[in-house]
Amino acid sequence: MFLSRPLFFLALFALLGELILTPEIPFSYRFLFLFCLLFLSLFLFRQKKNRLFFCSLLCLTLFMLNFYSVNHRYRAERESIGYILPLQAVLRGKVMYVEEQEKKWKLLLSACIVDTALEKKNSSLKNEEKYQKRNDLHFQKLILYLPKESTGEGSMPLPLPGQICSVKGHFLELSPATNEGEFSLPSYYKGEGISGVFQAKTIELIRGESSPFAKELFTLKQSLGNRIDALFPEETAGFLKSLFLGERSGITLSEKSLYQSAGISHILAISGLHLSLLGGFFYRLLRKIKLSSLLSSLITSFFLFSYFLFTGSSHSAFRALFMLFLRFAAIQLGKGKDLLSQLSFALLFLLWLNPLSLYSIGMQCSFFTLFVFFLLEERPGKAVRKKKEKALSKICKKHALGFSKHPSLLLKFPAYLSKLVPCLLSTLPHRLQGSFLFYLALLPLFSLTQFSFPLYAPLLNLLLLPLLPFFFLLGAVSIFLSYLPEQDFLLLRLLSFSSRFLLNLLFQIFHLFMEKSLALPFSQILLGKMQALSVILYFLVLYLLFFFPKAKSLSLLLSLIFLLSLPLYLPKPPKELEIAALDVGQGDGFVLRKGALVFTIDNGSTSKNLFPEQIFFPYCKAKRIQHIDYALLTHCDRDHISGIQALLEKNPSISLTHLILPASALQDHRYDLLKRLAYNHGADVSYWQKGDELVFSEQGICLSAKKTAWAENPSTSKKRGPDTKGHQLHIRCFYPNDSTYIEEANAHSIGCLLEYGHFRMLFTGDMPKESEEALLENCRETEASPIVDVLKLAHHGSKTSSCPSFLSETRAKFALFSYGKKNRYGHPHKSTVENCKKYRLFPLETAKLGEILIKTNGEQFEITAPQA
Repeated sequence: MFLSRPLFFLALFALLGELILTPEIPFSYRFLFLFCLLFLSLFLFRQKKNRLFFCSLLCLTLFMLNFYSVNHRYRAERESIGYILPLQAVLRGKVMYVEEQEKKWKLLLSACIVDTALEKKNSSLKNEEKYQKRNDLHFQKLILYLPKESTGEGSMPLPLPGQICSVKGHFLELSPATNEGEFSLPSYYKGEGISGVFQAKTIELIRGESSPFAKELFTLKQSLGNRIDALFPEETAGFLKSLFLGERSGITLSEKSLYQSAGISHILAISGLHLSLLGGFFYRLLRKIKLSSLLSSLITSFFLFSYFLFTGSSHSAFRALFMLFLRFAAIQLGKGKDLLSQLSFALLFLLWLNPLSLYSIGMQCSFFTLFVFFLLEERPGKAVRKKKEKALSKICKKHALGFSKHPSLLLKFPAYLSKLVPCLLSTLPHRLQGSFLFYLALLPLFSLTQFSFPLYAPLLNLLLLPLLPFFFLLGAVSIFLSYLPEQDFLLLRLLSFSSRFLLNLLFQIFHLFMEKSLALPFSQILLGKMQALSVILYFLVLYLLFFFPKAKSLSLLLSLIFLLSLPLYLPKPPKELEIAALDVGQGDGFVLRKGALVFTIDNGSTSKNLFPEQIFFPYCKAKRIQHIDYALLTHCDRDHISGIQALLEKNPSISLTHLILPASALQDHRYDLLKRLAYNHGADVSYWQKGDELVFSEQGICLSAKKTAWAENPSTSKKRGPDTKGHQLHIRCFYPNDSTYIEEANAHSIGCLLEYGHFRMLFTGDMPKESEEALLENCRETEASPIVDVLKLAHHGSKTSSCPSFLSETRAKFALFSYGKKNRYGHPHKSTVENCKKYRLFPLETAKLGEILIKTNGEQFEITAPQA
């Protein structure tokens, strides 16, 4: 199948070569890619495909050199930005693309030069080289954010594509993904070849000449955007601007989440689907008006290329555009339609132009989806399927042609149906099998990108995608009629109103179908984030089971076995205790897991406004957490509760059974909202004070939830090591003392001790020094040892907490700081850091390491930072 397609082998060698050099991939997997490369080379050599073998090796060498060169330059550019990040600078570059957002303009600049020396240049020859190296920094692509108030009337006009501008401002820091499941903006920009983001203060044009073509495209885009806003309601206008113009800024976060959850978010991006629909429609229209095939191909190609530039030039759109060009060329040359070769050629071309597009999720999804589709066409039984599809096509074509010439043939429609229905039913099993295998192959893709699979997405796409041409048609008619002068003709006004009404109705149908599909049982199958080894094994088993000829009865049995074995590839709950300290920015957030148990402590942030949607919920999805047994909130400050509060308010996909609050919350109105939300959610609320305890079995099952009189039974609290409780998990409260109302929220923070075998960790919330002393006193009264392995420092390392006596008595080996970078509170305080050094506590800082993961079996423990 593949040996007859040399372009496929060339693309495969180029792709494997880049993967081997990708530094973000673990060395073990890069070694696996190298093994695959050697295996393919040996295969070609043994098949005596010498010419293809040497061409593949040449392609491999060239693409590896190109990737290494571009990646090395990109890393150097990123390092340069790191050095000049706090400095004011002057940026000069050529405008490639302009996009309007709510409060600013987003410009893509190329061939950029950044100068950080705003003072006069030192003319000494000795310092010339050093000056150039420090200040004349070159960048291939940069994003420029320009406030809207800096352009317009009475100020500098907005730069247009093709113009060169000079900007004063500074670089913005791009925060990488520091938690499991979090979106990585630097990785996204790397896939686009963009080195950094520059925030402008002032701007001026250096060279005002813009290409007339680029200027007209931009003007047309602005005009169409304003026209759509004027014609349609806000939600419909945002959808149409995304569909027509590639602008997604008008779509709200909840709208995007709805499309993603329903599994049709690809509709919102200008992708290969849009270009294929437009290109096919435009080409057939030109052929219908009797234009030649060559002229129709050239006009369609120019139209699609203009639209490609018009909408922002995404990777999936580039793939579709390039494949359509190849298709038109094949038509003119009289060649067959080999889509797999076209896809391979498009991949080669894209990887050569932009090797870093390998990092683009859009590019990965686009090429992988089409490759799966073409591979399914080549599965066993291809000849039989083609024969049946050809017979069906012949019947449909014959009837359509006959009816166009003799409309009276409509009377013979029943006879036509008697032929069509059996033929259609004969192709139905193959189509259903193909659709089933297609989504089965995409399962890991859903797992790695959105951690869940929308079960009804295949049906939803089948129902909604045929409506897209009507959106294009009705949208085009509505916009065209709006440009006509005031009509006195009732018919035109009626046509304009009807087109807009129908388009709004279609949009409502879109929404209705999505909302109804998500309301159905099992609408979202939670997959979690599959490990790389599981993904490789999954595809290997899938290929062996479904792409090799075998008996039908055996195929059905294997399909059933494969479906039943799917949970084996998905992430599993940890057998031993895992404690994840999330990088929440300025705040606290801990997720404890053991077996079926999920226990959270705090989870809130004040520095990241979208912390629940961007960090906490994605983390839960990536770890396949759809139920939280216990959520403990140490106190009511927003930087400790915002995640759990959002879960109770607007996330029905994650359930919570028990909410634990400090005993002071009984009389504190600041907790009323949380209590009400917990009641509406169906969660029990309990109030902890000194003596409360939870005990969990090895499987994570709660054995007891009680208030323990430690003073009455001191013998059991002195030593509760593995000899007496095995690997049971104990979480005990040592503060607050009672339910007395305390005005200062930090002063009634829950202080609790976690014990698992020999491992001990103390959680302190935002306790001040006085509360820490009270906690130690309670430990003395109950004869419970305060010595721990890991101490979560109170109040993010503030000087009001972590007093020397507390650090001395706890004798921790590690001090965990949870705080945000460059926070306005100055956390952690210098004195706290010095005290930790004095008492030999090794610092673990979420602001520097990201998510911190502690794993323990009760005897030993290890600490890692997975995203560092």
